[in-house]
Amino acid sequence: MVTSSVTLLLAGAAYVTYDLITFRQAMSRDLTILADIIGNNSTAALAFDDQQAGSATLASLRAQEHIASACLYGKEGRLFAAYSPGGRPPRPLPPGDACRRSDRGHLAVSRPIVFDGEPIGTIYISSDLGEFYGRLRRYASIGVLVILASSLVGWVLSVQLQRVISRPILHLVQAAKAVSDRTDYSVRAVKQSGDEVGLLVDGFNEMLAQIEKRDAALTRMSNNLNQLYRLSTTMQEPLSLRDQLTRVLEAARQVVAVDRFYIWAVLPGETRLAALAGAGFSEEEWKDFDRVEIPLVEAGAMGKAYGDGAPLVFTEATPLPSELRLRPPYSEIRAIRTKSFIVLPMIARGRRVGLFTADNKWSRQPILPQTVDLLQIFASHAAVAVENARLFREIEEKGHQLEVASKHKSQFLANMSHELRTPLNAILGYTELILDNIYGEVSAKIRDVLERVQKSGRHLLGLINDVLDLSKIEAGQLTVSLNDYSFKEVVNAVVTAVEPLVAEKKLRLSVSLAQDLPVGRGDERRIMQVLLNLVGNAIKFTDAGEITVRVTSANGAFLVSVADTGPGISEADQQKIFEEFHQVDSSATRTKGGTGLGLAIAKRIIEMHGGRIKVESTPGKGSTFSVMLPTRVAVSETS
Repeated sequence: MVTSSVTLLLAGAAYVTYDLITFRQAMSRDLTILADIIGNNSTAALAFDDQQAGSATLASLRAQEHIASACLYGKEGRLFAAYSPGGRPPRPLPPGDACRRSDRGHLAVSRPIVFDGEPIGTIYISSDLGEFYGRLRRYASIGVLVILASSLVGWVLSVQLQRVISRPILHLVQAAKAVSDRTDYSVRAVKQSGDEVGLLVDGFNEMLAQIEKRDAALTRMSNNLNQLYRLSTTMQEPLSLRDQLTRVLEAARQVVAVDRFYIWAVLPGETRLAALAGAGFSEEEWKDFDRVEIPLVEAGAMGKAYGDGAPLVFTEATPLPSELRLRPPYSEIRAIRTKSFIVLPMIARGRRVGLFTADNKWSRQPILPQTVDLLQIFASHAAVAVENARLFREIEEKGHQLEVASKHKSQFLANMSHELRTPLNAILGYTELILDNIYGEVSAKIRDVLERVQKSGRHLLGLINDVLDLSKIEAGQLTVSLNDYSFKEVVNAVVTAVEPLVAEKKLRLSVSLAQDLPVGRGDERRIMQVLLNLVGNAIKFTDAGEITVRVTSANGAFLVSVADTGPGISEADQQKIFEEFHQVDSSATRTKGGTGLGLAIAKRIIEMHGGRIKVESTPGKGSTFSVMLPTRVAVSETS
């Protein structure tokens, strides 16, 4: 109604505005014509300077009620004659060119008076706008009356139409609000008519029916997903295969409307089916079903489903063909007699591991397509359980075999290391005796050869010792002997041992020891072995530059860092550098030799002391190995 009123008001305003503008233009035009007529009638009076005649001419304007004043001006602009009704003084206008203007509620016109082509004066006439304003007031009154009348009519119509349109729509809104507030899609709007509003109500109710149906489907799907999620969680629990399959079947019974479920496994050799689990059976039926084994060639539909790798569905409407029925004596098993059933192959990692079967023996309802889809999901879970059980058995067997092989390897390495050390120690001993001239004077040439033999022998002895330590670590036989020691003396001994290597490669070795290092407790020989490995590696892989060893103590631990200016270690190699037999994969390192055991053994020794080791490196800028070693190692930390 408001919209209609506003539209009517705007249309009326447009009409009134147009009419008033046209009326004002007509007033201005009429006043101009009147001025021209009075001017022409006053020509003689001005020409003969007859003011009385001029006043008489202006007095003829009394017939025009709207004229407010009039003036005649001579050629020089002198007031010649004037007229003003009611004795009011005239509103003079200075003479000038012809013009029209509105001023203070008046419309004024000024026109020149011409005689023989020469201007001899000016006529000025001023008219009030009373007629204009009267017309405006009439229009306003009419407009108000029209608006009031239309509003009244609109209100009456709206009241009458409310019963037809508004109330049904309000009822529809209330129904929609009830649905929104309570999330109850069973609410329905009441249809009150068969018109367009009734069609709207029908459409609304139909929409609610569809939403209710979809909501129910979503609820079922959500419940199914929750069951599948719980089932997936259960499958990760350390349960026996039978318990896991029972969980699968229990979940299937809560989701799928089927009477009974049973699972068959294919025995090794893929020639026989064995019953693994079932649900929905009576105790008597299960006795017949449990522990049953059926040859695949006599399993009928189950054998075909397994061989084809595709599900088979049979109902009373589409019965089982005779050639797909169980062969005697298995056809006599009461537990598996049914007419409406489905057989699904259980497939895991691309291989068939069994059969998932469901039937409606009691309800005798057909197996629906959506039921098949759900059962395939549960069949997949069951297949994973069966396959995981098989893989677990294989892993256990492989693990046992690997454990035996590892023990044999460790024993072999230990025996070989001992066997190699004995002759090697003899070689090194005799070489040292010869170099000490025990057997007579040795020439310089022979001495040089013997020194090379001694150097290579010691290197080989170090490799053998690494292998022996590794075998002890793997066998759990590596031990540490705890005694008090001076870390400063350990570092000095390491420096003394590596000085020839430093001098040979023309490197700089910088050692920084804190003055207040406490007395340590640990295996001094093993700790020296670790430092020798770290400093030796730094020297081995640094071709030019400096090796820096720093030792401090804080919070009951020795803090050791060995830094070099070598080629550095990539981030990928940093993750593996403490693994056995791992060496940094670059052309530089492959020329340096070694077994890749030193850092693995060093890490194990440090951990046996309750410490930690780490590496920080930037390729091209060198590496820093940092060790945290407790100053006083307890016996429990060495286990």
